[in-house]
Amino acid sequence: MSTFNKCIVITAVLYTALASAQMLTPVWTEVGEHGSVARVVVNATGDCPSINVDGAAMRMVVRLPVPDGLRPACELQIPASARTASVSGKPLALPHADPARVVVIGDTGCRIKGAAVQNCNDPAKWPFQRVASSAAGSKPDLVVHVGDYLYREEPCPADMQANCGGTPVGDTWAAWNADFFAPAKDLLAGAPWAFSRGNHESCARSWRGWFYYLDPRAFGGTCDGFSAPYTVKLGKFELVMFDSSSATEKDLDPKSEALYSAELKTVQAEHAWFVLHHPLWGLKTAAGAEPGAPPTESPTEVTKAWDKAPLKGVDLIVSGHTHLFELLSFDQGRPPQLVAGDGGTDMAAALPEKISGLKLSGATLLSGQDAHEFGYTAFTKTAAGWQLALTSTTGQVIRSAKLPVVMSK
Repeated sequence: MSTFNKCIVITAVLYTALASAQMLTPVWTEVGEHGSVARVVVNATGDCPSINVDGAAMRMVVRLPVPDGLRPACELQIPASARTASVSGKPLALPHADPARVVVIGDTGCRIKGAAVQNCNDPAKWPFQRVASSAAGSKPDLVVHVGDYLYREEPCPADMQANCGGTPVGDTWAAWNADFFAPAKDLLAGAPWAFSRGNHESCARSWRGWFYYLDPRAFGGTCDGFSAPYTVKLGKFELVMFDSSSATEKDLDPKSEALYSAELKTVQAEHAWFVLHHPLWGLKTAAGAEPGAPPTESPTEVTKAWDKAPLKGVDLIVSGHTHLFELLSFDQGRPPQLVAGDGGTDMAAALPEKISGLKLSGATLLSGQDAHEFGYTAFTKTAAGWQLALTSTTGQVIRSAKLPVVMSK
């Protein structure tokens, strides 16, 4: 065989090997207590790519153990000194010190459970991909997801096939891909992420996909109902990530309250955003209530723990869970509460027009407003502080505000 033909054969073999290696998601970066980690979901354990970091090739390794029903993930801790990183020539989004543009989204999956069946096939009824693509177009420095990624918990009912026929279900790769990874791909590739755990990722639900794919820490193959809080530091910008996945809104458990109290005591914050899935102080309108009916608050064990020993050094509470946008400010020095549960899951009932003056856990709501529309919350840092904009799936600003001043229409 001639040298030329040998080269053709070798090239063909290499091409076949590369073609068989399959990345099922973009390579994304996420921030944690020990810096940032790059991850990607692949078809098989031998498909982990290399990342070029400042000109040096660094091989990603399989995240172990791989749970049954999930495709393997590869990961690599990114050196704090890294200036540039790329995979197959495509730049990797690295964390910014003191990010100036932050996107907050939450409650993004398509609900299929019991009588609640969302139309997953209609982008107007389940617009998460539009939300994510619009947010990606804003070129954020950081994305914060406040939890609840997987809502496809039961098979599509026989009489609802037009809405969800053939959809994957459960804590499996196929369902995680359909509900999160595929619609979020542009935003995943476009910015580093901070992931919060929701009640849909509790030990009774989709915990395996949460811990294996999204938790920035090492994976032990088991579920922890009360993961320890941690702080993300990006220059002077701080996020306190707090796991409220086991919190309840009814029949509050004193033992859970004690656990959350102990965890709050371990947190040291300085001008931080406190990120958890359940609002500490949020409002909701009961399903089926008459229009204009007064909303109710929904405290959890975390709320009770905080009220007894408020955490110092927190500028903003960032949450989801209630499928609305809310920005609430209070007296008594309480930090403002953002609820960003409008990322794609069926919307909750709208709040009444006037909510100022209500009492929430003993404090008075000085001012506040909600928006009953899908979208994401964009923060832009200016010399005067943070400018907040609730943004629609088309990029239109629905509400805007300067923190801590409440929004204006």
